[in-house]
Amino acid sequence: MDLYKRQKELLEKQVILQQAKETLKREFVGIDGVIEEVVDAMSSWYLFPDIQEKPVIINLWGLTGVGKSSLVNRLVQLIGMEQKYFSFDLGETDNRDWNVQRTLEEIYDNVNGYPVILALDEFQNARTLDDLGREKEKSPSRVIWQLLDSGKFKVSKFNLHLDELFEFIQRIRFLISNGVVVKNGMVVENQNYFIQKMHLKDVYMVYGEDEKSSFLRTDEVLFVPSKVYGIIYSFAKDRFSNKIEFEEKLLTFDGYETLSFLLEVFDLANSPKKVDCSKGLIFVMGNLDEAYTMSHNFNPDMDADEFHEQSLKITVPHIKKALQKRFRNEQIARLGNLHIIYPAFSKASFQKIIALELAKIEEKVLHNQGIRMLIDATVHELIYKEAVYPTQGTRPIFTTIHQVIHSKLGRIITEMILNKLNVCCVKVKAKGENIQVEYYQGESVVHIFFLEQPLVLEELRKSKQDDFQAISAVHEAGHAIISTILLRTIPEVVVSTSAEVGTGGFVHTKFKWKYISKKEIINRLALFLGGYVAERLVFGEENLTTGAENDIKKATVFITGMLKEAGMGDVPGTFDAKGVETKYYLHDEANKLNQEAEFWILKAMDLAEKTLVEQKVWLLKMSDFLSDHSQMRKEAILEMTKNHAVNFELNSLIEDGDFLFYRKHLKDQVSGLEINNPPKPVKDAWGMSLNRIYRGGAVEL
Repeated sequence: MDLYKRQKELLEKQVILQQAKETLKREFVGIDGVIEEVVDAMSSWYLFPDIQEKPVIINLWGLTGVGKSSLVNRLVQLIGMEQKYFSFDLGETDNRDWNVQRTLEEIYDNVNGYPVILALDEFQNARTLDDLGREKEKSPSRVIWQLLDSGKFKVSKFNLHLDELFEFIQRIRFLISNGVVVKNGMVVENQNYFIQKMHLKDVYMVYGEDEKSSFLRTDEVLFVPSKVYGIIYSFAKDRFSNKIEFEEKLLTFDGYETLSFLLEVFDLANSPKKVDCSKGLIFVMGNLDEAYTMSHNFNPDMDADEFHEQSLKITVPHIKKALQKRFRNEQIARLGNLHIIYPAFSKASFQKIIALELAKIEEKVLHNQGIRMLIDATVHELIYKEAVYPTQGTRPIFTTIHQVIHSKLGRIITEMILNKLNVCCVKVKAKGENIQVEYYQGESVVHIFFLEQPLVLEELRKSKQDDFQAISAVHEAGHAIISTILLRTIPEVVVSTSAEVGTGGFVHTKFKWKYISKKEIINRLALFLGGYVAERLVFGEENLTTGAENDIKKATVFITGMLKEAGMGDVPGTFDAKGVETKYYLHDEANKLNQEAEFWILKAMDLAEKTLVEQKVWLLKMSDFLSDHSQMRKEAILEMTKNHAVNFELNSLIEDGDFLFYRKHLKDQVSGLEINNPPKPVKDAWGMSLNRIYRGGAVEL
């Protein structure tokens, strides 16, 4: 290709890539940054695939339902690579390894050595280490590690027809040894015997008007029947330019030459094939719960924006640390450093996804029925409240839209036909637990139709104003007040009625600092126990409920971890009384650390009680509000703090946790050191000064 054509092709590809990026941004919500990174990372491969010697690997990590696979599939379409795109599903299924094998064979047969796009989906399931860090049993799918390394490897082709070829070879060997003679691919002696043993009577029988006039045609009997040509050619096609050349070659052999050729083909079919994907673009896609630590939280009341913000803090080191729990270090190295991390969807992103899907429905109704359908904002809001589980991505949205709108379209249209309505517009609104459909002629409503729509999550979120909510209100208010007074942090939200199964309510707090110091251990413990203490203080010892079970467990795990693992006890070290046989653990013979943990918990309980007794008016006021309302946001909590907190200064609340103590303390000590102990000149053995002055990276003596 001359220089002009190369330059023209390059410019055309750049246009295609830019258009693809713009289209992806229109079609996929909330991942513009991801799309920019993906297109930028693959541009060199797309523009200059022939110059690369190893595959380009792009890793896409995110929660389920954020559009990893959909993005890659759509990108492949937009750049016109559908015929050179191969997807490996590495999910935990019985036929996973078979699918991997078949896909590799397809690559070998069609695009070996050419630029291809490969997708390794559900990659987390290809783990090579179990939950205990032990090597898992080897599996055929491990060929993917060779794929990720050089892109070149050998694979044994598995074909159901290989047994047929072997049986055919055995048959013709027997026939040759029993007098069948072959010349130029045709049987020239003992044709009848050959036809009988090869079950070819129907092929060579010529039927007359009656049975006596029927006969076997033996003048042109192929030694290799045409029905097995396809099987043999599928194994031998690498040696021929086309099938015609292959067939002509068979017609030059005698019997022994045919047998020798077929044995070569059989050996060729059995030998490993060299698959070359060195010019490939490989997308590794997976869900890493170890990195997205909040992924197990299925609470629909979780704030989507808060979850989105947490997901933005995940970095490449987080991803690599998570991968270490599933793969060996040398395998992680083969994935390279190009890790693109999907953020969780924000509230605005979820709302935009809902709007786009509903707009598609409006467009389809207009196109198919000629009716303008307008889906009201109340329906958008209903779908958001009923569909959005922040950790589960978009899939619940699509199923909820199907339930709320798609499943009702037939009845909406039928109602119009049955009532012989000549309408120009149909408006769909949400009214409580009903979908209200209004039929318009011009500006006037000529008919209204109601469809029942049960609200599952909204019913669970409703303020019940019963005993259970009162208990939850007191419990969560206790946590919130301890957080504010002892940890100087106002919660983002306090919830007394939640849609989450098994949860009466919860408190969500964002601490502004990134560490736990020894001095705050008692306050953290008091926070865990605040709900339990609040219940006891308000309702009395005899009326305590089991709602604090999880809090007590968390408190126990926290303090034992601090003492036994974080070095906060008298002896810094890791202790495990049940694991004395391993050299990595110290044995707490006298059980002192457990006794110390018990002491801390009782001390924290006392601190929580003193705090809540002092703030009892505030506790009762907040509990009363939460017993009537399902939640209280940060602004309302702050206002109540101003009005009811005792012996508490609002300016003591921590808004910036990056410069609380440690840096200033260090700098103060260093400054004091320099003032009290100025550095003395240092000389070598010859009396020359060794004090160095660093300027612009140079060293002067």
